[in-house]
Amino acid sequence: MLNALLRYGYFPAELPSLFSTDSFAEAINKAKRGLPECMTNTKAGWTQPTHHNLARVGGLRRRLSVPNPVNYFRVAKSFAANSAAIETKWSESPFSHTSPKLSSGGPRAISPRNGDRATPRALARVGAKYLLRADISQFYPSIYTHTIPWALHTKEVAKRSQKDMSLAGNVLDKELQACQHGQTKGISIGPDTSLGVAELLLSPIDRRLHDECNINGGVRFIDDMEFSFQRLADAEKALARLEALLYEYELQLNGNKTKIIVLPDSLDSSFVSQLRPHIPVTTTIARSQWIDYFNRAFVLTKEFPSEGVLRYAIASLQGLQVSPKLWELVQSVLWQSISSDPGCLRFVIDFLWLNLHGDNSHVLDSSMANSALNSLVSSSAPVGHGSEVVWSIWAAMLFNLNLSDTSWGAITQMDDSFVAVAALVCNKHSNLADELSSDIWDSWLEEGCFEQNHWLFSYEAYRNGWMADKLTKANLDGVVACKFMKNTGITFVDEQKILNYRPARLQSVGGGGGGGGGY
Repeated sequence: MLNALLRYGYFPAELPSLFSTDSFAEAINKAKRGLPECMTNTKAGWTQPTHHNLARVGGLRRRLSVPNPVNYFRVAKSFAANSAAIETKWSESPFSHTSPKLSSGGPRAISPRNGDRATPRALARVGAKYLLRADISQFYPSIYTHTIPWALHTKEVAKRSQKDMSLAGNVLDKELQACQHGQTKGISIGPDTSLGVAELLLSPIDRRLHDECNINGGVRFIDDMEFSFQRLADAEKALARLEALLYEYELQLNGNKTKIIVLPDSLDSSFVSQLRPHIPVTTTIARSQWIDYFNRAFVLTKEFPSEGVLRYAIASLQGLQVSPKLWELVQSVLWQSISSDPGCLRFVIDFLWLNLHGDNSHVLDSSMANSALNSLVSSSAPVGHGSEVVWSIWAAMLFNLNLSDTSWGAITQMDDSFVAVAALVCNKHSNLADELSSDIWDSWLEEGCFEQNHWLFSYEAYRNGWMADKLTKANLDGVVACKFMKNTGITFVDEQKILNYRPARLQSVGGGGGGGGGY
């Protein structure tokens, strides 16, 4: 379990595969008893996570957090050591369809058991007249770490034994605090352990709601909940009880997304029902069918701006091979899609890659691709939109494209470690004469930088010898954890993926509801 959490459950799934924790897991496994004291002593040191903001539909952003490797190892070790007790809590929920599934072989260490959302919704509504739909406001950022021992051991026991470190909940509480410089409010969005914590907190609430209210049927997908009722009075009582139970854990409902409605109601997003019958499924489809499909997708994107229409549309194409005579058209609509929803880029990259390496001997239109990527970088970099830029850099490396000097100038002004690391790797593989220069990135390399929020860049600069004149000031040779990681060959970048990249699978929501919930 520990190896899986380090290898598959550390970095967010939304990052390009250039970023990897494989060598971290391997080195920890080999070192065993030879780990530095900061990873093994009783009390964790406080560090700051590095942040990366993610493109969400509707122009919203999600802030991903990646804990320092020393602290994440400690969290993962505590999580693995207490996995039996945690899994027991997960199993309490009679409603969860994201109850975690543990996997030692990836693609994630802990993944939700969700997929089709329409079917469980339909089953939960049989015989009901009313539906309570609820959502927790700012769920992960609102989680109070002290509630973890409350959930595992009951609030009474946890309050009475706050300093008893034989209690798994107290250990997890302290380790999660240390990941974010002692803060007790919020947990990282990105690592798999956070999904585990989410279900740990909500499963007991599900059980109490089930036992105390007259619920006809219910489903929960992380913090997205639906409960059905035969009587309106029962729905109103359940809403009041749910609000009270969440309040006990210092969580609150999202007023904009919580309501009681009269059934029937849609089981799936309307755009899915409209788009799904027109998904191309064969290479022999006509030009007009491609145009009609994307025309529908573009129109539905305007109609449903807060849902992932284009992400669903492109992901649903899966591994479809495009005929040579339609290749130019398909490229153009794919690149157009990233202008409307930049979060499409990761799906566009995989679709193009599979066609470029398929049976039709396609060649990428570099002019079209360069124009699309430079346009995306020029609009995204100045406002700090890290995910758009890091995926653009990844596309440039995969497809041997050239970002403009203007794009590189904007990139070097970004306050994002993942962007900075990807940019310097790209610079190296593009055989450019000079190393990229950035006053902002230089400023990160100072005494104590490994414990600060740009630990990723600081460590990779130390390992690679980037910005050597500034590294002396940072004195990372004097940081025990850094020296250990460098000496054991740990890197958080897998440069081999540039040459041997293989898309595992184009993800498809397949009617998952919520407008492509995984996107």
